[in-house]
Amino acid sequence: MSIRIQELKDKLLPMSQSIQGELDPNQDAGKNVVSKGLLLFRQNLVSNVKVRDEEVTAEVQDVTPVSIELNLSFPLLSKCSCPSNGWCRHQMATFFVLYNKVGRVSEWIQDWRSRSQASAGEPKSLDDLLKKHGGSGALRKASDLLNERKTRGNTPEEWWQFFESLLRQEDMDLLERQPYLMDVLVQNMTKRFMKEAPFEREWKPLYQLFATFFLSIEIDTRLQEQNVELSREQYSMYDFLLGEMEDAVEKLSIHAMPFSFDPFIAFLKTKTVDMSDSAENSTMMKAEVYRFLWYYLFKQKSWRKDEIARLEAQANEDETFHHVALLHQYLLLEDLEKADAVVDQLGSELVPFSEFWLRKFFSGKRYEVGFFLVRHLLSRLPAHVEGLDYYEATRFVRWFVRILPMDWLMEKDSGLVNELLLSMLPYSFFSYNEYLINAKAYREWVELQRYMSYSIREMDGMGLRDVTKEAPELALPIYYTGVMEAIEQKNRDSYKLAVRYMKKIRTIYKKTKSIDKWDAYLSYILEKYKRLRAFQEECRKGKLIDA
Repeated sequence: MSIRIQELKDKLLPMSQSIQGELDPNQDAGKNVVSKGLLLFRQNLVSNVKVRDEEVTAEVQDVTPVSIELNLSFPLLSKCSCPSNGWCRHQMATFFVLYNKVGRVSEWIQDWRSRSQASAGEPKSLDDLLKKHGGSGALRKASDLLNERKTRGNTPEEWWQFFESLLRQEDMDLLERQPYLMDVLVQNMTKRFMKEAPFEREWKPLYQLFATFFLSIEIDTRLQEQNVELSREQYSMYDFLLGEMEDAVEKLSIHAMPFSFDPFIAFLKTKTVDMSDSAENSTMMKAEVYRFLWYYLFKQKSWRKDEIARLEAQANEDETFHHVALLHQYLLLEDLEKADAVVDQLGSELVPFSEFWLRKFFSGKRYEVGFFLVRHLLSRLPAHVEGLDYYEATRFVRWFVRILPMDWLMEKDSGLVNELLLSMLPYSFFSYNEYLINAKAYREWVELQRYMSYSIREMDGMGLRDVTKEAPELALPIYYTGVMEAIEQKNRDSYKLAVRYMKKIRTIYKKTKSIDKWDAYLSYILEKYKRLRAFQEECRKGKLIDA
């Protein structure tokens, strides 16, 4: 394992905490995983352990050999080829191999066992019991304890109160104590909420929509109150919640919704209004949930017009969200003239918010609305891409290019496509390279290659053959540069490469009936490098000059 001990120790700390939190020493399942993993470790049955960045791969020789992939950042997302669900003995054995490099496995096991014995939430005396359930030292009535947990009820207001009672049973501090597990924690929380779903099949999707909407708002508010900054990976928990909301809406749309759903839909609409009046939640999450519900669920034209009237009359502290919400309503109604004014007010922040709109409008074949957005994004893209790190910029540009309906855009405005791809260089290189070849814009293609400084060998697979065939005179500067660079390396193989490129140049001159220019070029090269005998010899072998 080519990794320093201190680096490994730093990486294993969160993984150790995660495993100790996942496996309960008081449960047989947890005991079995640890004991069997320890046995495999002590029998030296773990092999080929390799650590690369945040990933560990290994093989374990059990009854059947298995392959392991440990995720150091998100341990509970680790994989094993065995049929077990969750953390298994093979992953445990591999963890012990890693931990053995930085500490004593026996001490880890003692620490794991001791954590449960002093479980922080367990009362240790009658006084503790009274404090836990009464807070005042006095026993409470059984009816009071039963009322602590609300029933789900049959109205949207009762559902919301029920969710609040469920949330009080969750340890929300884990989101701050174990931020590297935030995605897993939110998924588990959602599963616990879904266990309380109505038995009736037609009500389950509505409950799922309510529950995930509630969790999105409450979790986001909690993180904002605690000033928790999320990494790119941690934002995936919002993708999960939005995915669950989308799944619920798809199920609801299969059949016509019964009239009994109307108060619930109206309640959700009111909640989005309340959300837009508050500046407590993060703008991005608010905008995602708001736009999602108004796009998929609140489709009545009169509702959308009423919402526009409300937003136009509103002076909101959270100006960004206000502009996003108003622009969303204009786009939904395809009132592009009014949308134009809001886009100017939103400024450069249009780009990060555009992902939702581009995805929805282009996939929904509402091309004119998508085209409106793309035109406004053009001037804002360079600054946005420049502000991202390399990985994020590459991801964004690939996604952006992939979401665009290129055939339609090329017919609509090919010049706009050219400007878009040009504005996102170097991250859009391969897309722009392909665009230029397809458009037969060979002069621009040559300029692009000079900008990117690729070798001739690399250019061969990116269009150099097409340029040499269709516009050979434009390929000459590329081969000139290739010859000089090859000769300057001053070794036999590079001289052979230079001769090969010179033959390409000769072919181009013959094709363009400019053989006199070839003679002048050859004389210049031979004179310039007359002291390089090996190069001169390769020119004779290549029959560029007489023997």
